[in-house]
Amino acid sequence: MEKYLHVALEKLKEADYGEARFVRITSQDVTVRNGRLESVSESVEEGIGVRAVVGGSIGFAATNRVLIDEVVKASERALAYAKASYKALGKTKPFLSEPRHEGEYRTEVGVDPFTVPVDRKIDLLMKVDEILAKDPKIVLRTGSLHFRKIEKVFVNSEGSFLKQTIYMTGGGYTAYAFVDGVLAHRSYPAPHGGNHLQAGWEFIEEMDFLRYADQIREEAIMFAKADTLKEEMETTLVLGTHQMILQIHESVGHPLELDRAIGYEASYAGTSFARIENLGKLRYGSPLMNIVADATLKRGLGTFGWDDEGVEAQRVDLIREGILVGYLSSRDSAWAIGLNRSGGMARASGFNRMPMVRMTNVYLLPGEGTLDDILSEIKDGVYMDLNKSWSIDQRRLNFQFSTEVAYRIRNGKLAEPLRNVIYYGITPEFWGSMYALAGKDEWKLWGLPHCGKGEPGQSMDTGHGASPAAFRKVRVGSTA
Repeated sequence: MEKYLHVALEKLKEADYGEARFVRITSQDVTVRNGRLESVSESVEEGIGVRAVVGGSIGFAATNRVLIDEVVKASERALAYAKASYKALGKTKPFLSEPRHEGEYRTEVGVDPFTVPVDRKIDLLMKVDEILAKDPKIVLRTGSLHFRKIEKVFVNSEGSFLKQTIYMTGGGYTAYAFVDGVLAHRSYPAPHGGNHLQAGWEFIEEMDFLRYADQIREEAIMFAKADTLKEEMETTLVLGTHQMILQIHESVGHPLELDRAIGYEASYAGTSFARIENLGKLRYGSPLMNIVADATLKRGLGTFGWDDEGVEAQRVDLIREGILVGYLSSRDSAWAIGLNRSGGMARASGFNRMPMVRMTNVYLLPGEGTLDDILSEIKDGVYMDLNKSWSIDQRRLNFQFSTEVAYRIRNGKLAEPLRNVIYYGITPEFWGSMYALAGKDEWKLWGLPHCGKGEPGQSMDTGHGASPAAFRKVRVGSTA
């Protein structure tokens, strides 16, 4: 493979900078539905992507035919595109340099998930399904397991030579209950496909699917029977860890992608209210709010050795004691906030996509105490967790979220369950109202494997973590 990549570099000698990246992605997905095997899909895709930079303008081309002639053609196209872009722009744009790197990164895996027999994976999901099916009020049952192995080899004109092998493992299941004309559902360990981490088969065993299946079935029925809020109110809101990470993803991660903030990215999911002139000044949230982007976090979906521009993995402060102090950046954007080096957040979803600014592991540092400590001081409020739906405007300011799980808080305890609860907010006002944050023992790492961005679209794996937190005077209502 090295030979093909170095042939590509040889063809990019006229460029100010050049790189070539081989990517092979092996995927396996197993799904069951109502006691039947719905699908077992396996796929392998591979190819080489080539980038050339001329005067800061970028040209990109790719091929899925790993042959010398095809690699040469892709390299020539990338160089021609970069030259044409530079000519059309008529001026030089910044593109930051990076020291030479050489090395290898591999996910720490206990058991390679691709060595586990498919029959064993199907059997696990079928056993879960049997437990969920014990009550006829459960009218739909779904379960899935997902595995990926990503192999990369990267070279560039700065002399870097990098190899990476990344495993991603995850899954989950959902029970849908129908009671007196009302449909509700509960998922384990979370909605949207479950939880996913950089790990092997051992992570599936750690999640212990069978242990929680009875509880999930009964809770699905319970929430189908639950009342809705009779009217919208302003109240104390406590969020569990899964809903916290969706809140972070949508109202912190995306708006702090630097390409959005400077207008490079706008057509897919909008721009950002967090303008770069507010760096170091904007009060994003309360002093309890400390958020980092960390590509070195063990097991995080956004963890790697080097990004797809050959920049070494880093931990970068984004928000410190509620103040905006940093952004997610790449080699063609970091200059905008005065950096002389990229933050290492340029990632591509495959060989045929160009790297762009993406979240790595964006997480909220823990506070102190426990969820019970937080609840004990609340006379009246609402607890919500496990995201069901979300909506946020094009500048990442006005949002609304609903969750699978909701309870009324009364006199320091979780009381009656609630159905179809939704909360609303404006990003800096909402984060500014955070007054309590649980400690490290309650902090949990989650993986979101399908974050969309770009045109043509790219689906990226991101990691997030948080502890439960409490917010004052939040608008809470019902969707039905």
